[in-house]
Amino acid sequence: MNWFSFFKLPSRIAAILAGVGVLGGFLSPGSAEAGYRKVPEKYQDVDVKVLQSGPMLLFSDSPEMVYENGILYKDIVEGEGRVFFHHVNGTKNTRKLAILMRPVNLRTTITWGCRGIGDPDTDYFISARKGQTRYFKEYKESWNKVRKKELAEKRDKRTKREKGEGPDYSFYQKLSDLPLTNLVRGEYMEVLSQACNRKQAGARLKPEQLLTGMFDFHASHPVEIVIMMCDPKEDIENFSQQAALLPMDEHPLRGTYQHADLTYIIKKPFRMKWNQVKALCMADSEDRYYLMGTDRMTGRKTQNHGNYGVIYHLMYRVAGEHPVQLGINPWGGEFHGTGMMISDGKAELLNIPGKSQFFGKGDEIDDIFLHSPDHKRKDAEFIWSPPGASNLPIRAFWTVNRLENSRQS
Repeated sequence: MNWFSFFKLPSRIAAILAGVGVLGGFLSPGSAEAGYRKVPEKYQDVDVKVLQSGPMLLFSDSPEMVYENGILYKDIVEGEGRVFFHHVNGTKNTRKLAILMRPVNLRTTITWGCRGIGDPDTDYFISARKGQTRYFKEYKESWNKVRKKELAEKRDKRTKREKGEGPDYSFYQKLSDLPLTNLVRGEYMEVLSQACNRKQAGARLKPEQLLTGMFDFHASHPVEIVIMMCDPKEDIENFSQQAALLPMDEHPLRGTYQHADLTYIIKKPFRMKWNQVKALCMADSEDRYYLMGTDRMTGRKTQNHGNYGVIYHLMYRVAGEHPVQLGINPWGGEFHGTGMMISDGKAELLNIPGKSQFFGKGDEIDDIFLHSPDHKRKDAEFIWSPPGASNLPIRAFWTVNRLENSRQS
């Protein structure tokens, strides 16, 4: 995980940069590699309302480089949960990463939500993007099903929830065909292989390979989740009960956190003039919405620097006569991931960036979507999550520039 590269800037300067925009101004395209344009010198920050909601998040990324066998993280969840993990086999031999889930009491029913697990790879960018692409592909499929069945009801519920504790983006109460796993005491499931009661289940990692991913679930009764690294032939049930708890490394990226969905609502519609640039910074070093939680294995209070495992829902409206371009700037450094745009009743997956495997010199913008309001007011929702192995913060820029390869709503 490379969130800490952002802190190469002094923290005071980083905080100022993250919070300051310049009113008015115009965009000067400049030159950039792979067709990216430069960040504008002048822009106007948008006014947003932020809502926190969503599942309990178990975040396992410390130790990131695993040099010995042991328990990487464990906790108990009841209700909606999400797990984000990011670990590298730092040994000289093949190891097995396993995620075991078992009922705490007599029984539990696990309903599975979106799932995005990468493939083991020494190229961290490839593993991370595969996981995100798979997660948002499942999200898109579920969203399409819900829209066909409950579009009017869904809109009514969202309006009501935004006045309270925040919207509900889960699909557990809306879809009847989500996969289920029933477990009774003494049974268990290994999540990566999706195998039940198989002692040697898990994912094998060669030396220096990373495996990262995220999955959502709902547990009807308390379920224990154990993330472990062990020998390939290890009995994961016995190992989960007897192995040592590994300490965090120098980057304390581990813990359990409440409300892993963040909704950013831009208060005023974008009615852009040709010389205007609007901007929004998310996940900067002084972000007040970084989740605070507890490392359950030690009781230590921790902060999810980077909000890895958090799903961001950026909601806004476009209006007026000019096309509105959404571009993403990886302000913190190298960045690569996958997101999703919902516009005009359609959901579309977006690679960020779309022109190369990754980008992130700090001043590049990848234009990912073009809205054409044509004198109508249109709703849009950009959904993204901080990718493993990428840097933060990112900035969203809205302009009226029309680019040849943009995706049009």
